[in-house]
Amino acid sequence: MTEVSVILVGCGCPLRSMGWYHAIQILDGRLPNAKLTCVVEPWYSSEAAKGSPGFNEFHEFRKEQEAKGVVFCAKADEVPPCKDGETRL
Repeated sequence: MTEVSVILVGCGCPLRSMGWYHAIQILDGRLPNAKLTCVVEPWYSSEAAKGSPGFNEFHEFRKEQEAKGVVFCAKADEVPPCKDGETRL
């Protein structure tokens, strides 16, 4: 079966949001042919979110995942283009 690159739009706060939970499902292998490649998170990427609940937790999660190759973007139009032969959701 072909591996599918997944773009998660709307991650939200770690341990609180459904978007984050879906990211964890992909990252821990519960979806064996899915690979989380990009996360789009407008709120926690904005200046307005600084100091809000979950801000620090999100950025800790972001740093951990960026170290593993996951790309984080503030807007959908910042998502890198598909690579040749890449299947993407």
